[in-house]
Amino acid sequence: MTAARGDAPRRVTLLVNDLAGNALARAIPLARALSVEYEVELAGLLLSGPEVYAPYRGLFPVHAIRCSPALPAVLAAAPRLAALATGDLLYACKPLASTLLPARLAARRTGAPVLLDVEDDEWSARAVNTPAPGLRGVAQRVRDTHRFKARLFHPLTFGIAGVTVSTRALQRRHGGTLLRHGPDESRFDPDLPGLADRARLRRELGLPAEGRLAVFAGVPRPHKGWDVLLRALGNPAAAEWSLVTAGPEGAEHARARALLGGRFHSLGMLPNEAMPRLLAAADAVPIAQRDEAYARAQLPAKVLEAMAMRVPVVASMVGDLPEILGEGRGWLIAPEDDAALAAALAAIAADPAEAARRGRAARAWFVEEAGAAALRARLLPLVRGALDGGR
Repeated sequence: MTAARGDAPRRVTLLVNDLAGNALARAIPLARALSVEYEVELAGLLLSGPEVYAPYRGLFPVHAIRCSPALPAVLAAAPRLAALATGDLLYACKPLASTLLPARLAARRTGAPVLLDVEDDEWSARAVNTPAPGLRGVAQRVRDTHRFKARLFHPLTFGIAGVTVSTRALQRRHGGTLLRHGPDESRFDPDLPGLADRARLRRELGLPAEGRLAVFAGVPRPHKGWDVLLRALGNPAAAEWSLVTAGPEGAEHARARALLGGRFHSLGMLPNEAMPRLLAAADAVPIAQRDEAYARAQLPAKVLEAMAMRVPVVASMVGDLPEILGEGRGWLIAPEDDAALAAALAAIAADPAEAARRGRAARAWFVEEAGAAALRARLLPLVRGALDGGR
């Protein structure tokens, strides 16, 4: 039932850093949780492409402005974006000039309360995809991080109505409410009738009928341990495993294809609604995060999607992953340890009963702590309080 103020339904505007990129992986679960009680719209800049990121296209009303990612262009676009934010509550996804600045500008005009969501350590540099040596590499790192911009605009966080965060590291810095952004457990449910026939799913996806499949969804950036994953799959212990990717094609895919040959399968961009089918056809999801500041503060959405589908997860002991996958909910390895990753994949293949047991434990934790119902239970009271205080 939609909450109302007078006869008009209340609306929440989520301001997203880059509507053309993967920032929507966090924003969409938040939007879905909010849509139970409120009208929801997305507003944001298209920084990395001309269209809304394909996996999440068409799910909510969108107000978008095409914009260069250069800071002067983002600053110039902020007042225009603020004018498009019509919500009774403004929810800035990331503490950046592309989101929090237009939220604060809109709030000055309308008096709407502002919430802030923080999903990444924007103060830390992360490794660029293809760093160059010397000063050129330094320049690439500056361009590829929000580090200086986030610090510059940090004063905008003062006086907001509340903060939500995705990990404990971010909670230690920003305070606020911890929200694990998992998918809807009723859609990511391995017991749904259409997901039971693995052979049919593999056939429909164009994947091999035999052998073990490890799934990597998203963009293979260095902090995600792409090199570690490729080395592990090149290890004889993981020879029966193939790698399946879902995401935009790039140079890293060509490198994987050259290394793995017929054991590499790229499905390109898939809508998020297709992920349960892919995961139901898979045998494991490896998460080889590097032990660096950016990765320690991050919670990969693909971890929670795999847990929801009872797919075994092998992850490096970085950030919140030991807490999430501990107590027999997954396999934990040291960062950068490709041999341990290969051994864990071999263990999953050798003991299907243990893999199934850990998968069940993972889904039970997910439903309790990170599913859609858990997200709503934590987020909606915060929003109600902000709206009541903002009248």
